[in-house]
Amino acid sequence: MSEQPHHVGTRFNLSKWALDHQSLVIFLMLATVVAGLLSYQKLSRNEDPPFTIKTMVVGARWPGASAADTVNLLTDKLEKKLSETPHLDYTQSYTRPGQSVIMVNLRDDTPPAEVDGVWYTVRKKMSDIASTLPEGVQGPFFDDEFGDTYGSIYAFHADGFTQRELRDRVETIRAEILPLPDIGKVNVLGAQEEQIVVEFSPSKLASLGIDPSAAIEAIRAQNAVNPVGTVQTTEEKISVRVSGAFASEDNLKDVTLKLGSRYFRLDSIATISRTIVDPPAASVRVNGKEVIALAVSMAKDGNLLAFGKALKERMHAIASKLPNGIDMIQVADQSTVVEDAVDGFTKVLIEAIVIVLAVSFVSLGTRAGLVITASIPLVLALTFLGMELTGIGLQRISLGALIIALGLLVDDAMITVESMISCLEKGKSRLVAATHAYDTTAFPMLTGTLVMIAGFIPVGFAASSAGEYTFSLFMVVLIALSSSWIVAVLFSPILGTWILPHSLAHAHKKRGAVISTYRKVLRWNLQHRWVTVFCAIAALSLSVFGLGHLKEQFFPASDRPELLVSLTLPQNASRAATDIRARELEAILRTDHNIDHFTTYVGSGSIRFYLPMDLQLDNDNVTETVVVARSVEKREAVRRKIEAVLNERFSDLVTRVSPLELGPPVGWPLKFRVSGPDYQEVRTLSAKVASVIGKNPETSDVNLTAGEPQKTVTIIVNQIEARALGMSSESIASEIASIFSGSKVTTVRDQDKLVDVMVKGTETDRTSVSAIGNLELRTGDGKYVPLRQVATITYGMEDPIIWRQQGKPMIIVQADVQKGALAATVAGQVNEQLDALRAELPMGYSIIAGGVTEEAEKGNSSIFAVIPVMLFVIAALLMIQLQSFSRMALALLMAPFGLIGVVGAMLPTGTPMGFVAQLGVIALSGMIIRNAVILIQEIDQNVALGQSPKEAITAASIHRARPIVLTACAAILGMIPIASEIFWGPMAFAIIGGLAVATVLTLTLLPCAMSLLLAAESRRPEPAVSFKKQKQI
Repeated sequence: MSEQPHHVGTRFNLSKWALDHQSLVIFLMLATVVAGLLSYQKLSRNEDPPFTIKTMVVGARWPGASAADTVNLLTDKLEKKLSETPHLDYTQSYTRPGQSVIMVNLRDDTPPAEVDGVWYTVRKKMSDIASTLPEGVQGPFFDDEFGDTYGSIYAFHADGFTQRELRDRVETIRAEILPLPDIGKVNVLGAQEEQIVVEFSPSKLASLGIDPSAAIEAIRAQNAVNPVGTVQTTEEKISVRVSGAFASEDNLKDVTLKLGSRYFRLDSIATISRTIVDPPAASVRVNGKEVIALAVSMAKDGNLLAFGKALKERMHAIASKLPNGIDMIQVADQSTVVEDAVDGFTKVLIEAIVIVLAVSFVSLGTRAGLVITASIPLVLALTFLGMELTGIGLQRISLGALIIALGLLVDDAMITVESMISCLEKGKSRLVAATHAYDTTAFPMLTGTLVMIAGFIPVGFAASSAGEYTFSLFMVVLIALSSSWIVAVLFSPILGTWILPHSLAHAHKKRGAVISTYRKVLRWNLQHRWVTVFCAIAALSLSVFGLGHLKEQFFPASDRPELLVSLTLPQNASRAATDIRARELEAILRTDHNIDHFTTYVGSGSIRFYLPMDLQLDNDNVTETVVVARSVEKREAVRRKIEAVLNERFSDLVTRVSPLELGPPVGWPLKFRVSGPDYQEVRTLSAKVASVIGKNPETSDVNLTAGEPQKTVTIIVNQIEARALGMSSESIASEIASIFSGSKVTTVRDQDKLVDVMVKGTETDRTSVSAIGNLELRTGDGKYVPLRQVATITYGMEDPIIWRQQGKPMIIVQADVQKGALAATVAGQVNEQLDALRAELPMGYSIIAGGVTEEAEKGNSSIFAVIPVMLFVIAALLMIQLQSFSRMALALLMAPFGLIGVVGAMLPTGTPMGFVAQLGVIALSGMIIRNAVILIQEIDQNVALGQSPKEAITAASIHRARPIVLTACAAILGMIPIASEIFWGPMAFAIIGGLAVATVLTLTLLPCAMSLLLAAESRRPEPAVSFKKQKQI
């Protein structure tokens, strides 16, 4: 009589169903592989996962207003209305004379899907109060596109062409690439708008008796476009037009003015020229040469590799047709970076697969190793299919998650195969072994898999920017581990029946030296169980102490070759002064052969060519240079040289050299916001904070966002004298504004461009402070008087910029850290050192840590907020499987012992405990609990079968040692390829060390703890738990 598969009750056996329907299951296997390959091809490729920048910039201008008036009458009104914004965290603003800029920052837990709706609400609220703003206010203006990443940037330099000609050519190229598939936005950078300037000398006009307003009116009248009409004939309509409209500055020179019986050509009393708009737009230079650039972003969910290839082909075709004298250079190419990253991670993934397979072949034998080898492609195929369905592409986090999951996803297949081998060793057939594996392991294995997935819950549900950044880690692990269980119970049994030998009878009698040694160690542990428990608790206590001595880190720096070099001049510096210092730096950079190329932005920071960038807003006193080293190794040499040059030749400026960041952008790592009701007191306190920061030997480049007071000229109008002459404050201000800033009088229609015509004073009149009093102003009766006759001119000082947060004056004190120091560690030290100053603060004043400290706290708090949910889910799963409070508690209590290995691995190597490493520690708990559950349940099963506690513990420990060690080795060794990665290295060290020690303690400490628990239960009158219904593993 043939042997029948063993079944527990009448429970449906999925493995038996698969064996009974092999043709269908084989079809499903093939379909899975094909679908997985197709999904892999369709997955988007990006450098970093998308995450939402939850900041919007609201700006407004009020020409002519002082900084104080702008704050009180403009910024304050806008901030009060913005305080009604849903999900608002805080508003932060800076105000310059006539300019208000407010950053609206949403809470980190704001759902990304709701952010666009919030920005729409902000626009509506600003529109509601626009009519209540002071007369003359321009705006508000909005910028909520901070998250757009322009991964491809092409720069165009021209010799022998005007700026206008080059701009027209670049805009033509822009139109040519817009139809490309997956193209997002294409911005033109460095293009300067033109204007035609008519410069009058007020004193010269006065001497000639010419009224400036008459000249302006003559210009407007000739250039006006007025309807003339249409001639209606019996056959057609003919439009009638009048000539005279200006097409260039030459037409303006021909304008004739009549004064009495005299006629004047406009160019005889004024200088007419075409210039760029003042103030100019941010300029761009590549390797010191002026360029106009095209910044190209990809559409959401596009494939960056395919898009980058198509864009390069189109741009190369365009470059081949450019006229001589126009050169094109690509200064940013994210597709190459992504291609290298995908290739690198693919190599690491293959290495991890080889390591895991080696563990399988060495420990289980060739045939068992082949079963696991065949399982891996099936799991990966299901994982790729799941990633496509959930919209997760290949990027830094998902690729790392695949490698992390690889060491875990073979666990289920290993347990299934090991169970089949154990059954075959007892002389059972392959069919019986396959179905028996499902009966004994499927649901405990499912519980273990779900427990491991639950360990990643804090990653998936952390409501923060850091959580959003790492969300795909949770999703990929969820998909991969779920797929591994499906493959283990559906496909692996079939593979086992094909590949494993017919019989392994008596093979179980061959015990190696490792098992014999373990038996002796276990016997000693059980004989000295209290010593074992005490030693483990002592080691845990030491590790908790050592945890406080680990280096701290939020996210590490990127391993890309770029460096960001920023120069910040005093707040009142002109664009020309900033440009001079930028050129000085460029001259030095050109001599460094370790630099491939560099791009300089004057008047702004770099455009976002890399998602986790801390952008600088447009300011005349700011310049930023993106330096690309020839390799990552040469980047540090370049950095040291630039830092030395900045310290020697740019010590009068605020300077910073920094690599690109990973994770949510932080910018200056050390930031402390000093705020309070009185701005001058805030300034005084900020100086004290800066002093404390500067005394820390590991800080550098301490600076304040508040600039030094700048010079102002105040014109106090004598109202009685002015009215007597037919003048007013308004007319005087208007004339002075025309002289210094210029006033628009008309527009020249130059082909497809509208060029403003501006009337202003001569350069001598505009640049001489001492000559202000001599400015000739027109009176009501047409005569001219000097300004000093109707006004008193006073000189003073005012703050060039006023920062506020939540409507209160605020100054940010910021600093960098010395080479080799970790920002989070130094920030923590400085924060503690500032506690003494905080204790002395007047009422209403505060010093709040920002920078890396604030971002880390947001990230960590979002994780810790979800840990109770994780613990509840794990506890629920354990209770369903174990149905015992004591067993559940014992399994949970094993998790903290992983800290012994975590600290033991990270402290000696100097590996920092960062955000990603913390995720690894939390996920580690699920792995430890899973192994504990396997052993606890087997011990209880043995006790239920009538074995003594000692026999049950010994037998279960020896029987479960192999699968526990094998799965742990697969996970540990699978981490080795990413241990050297900058981003994933700390997590790998945490899991390697923690899981290694936890595996040893699972096989030594846990049997002792179970021995003590069973001994305690044996002394009770009645058992606390019946094992009748316990499921065998």
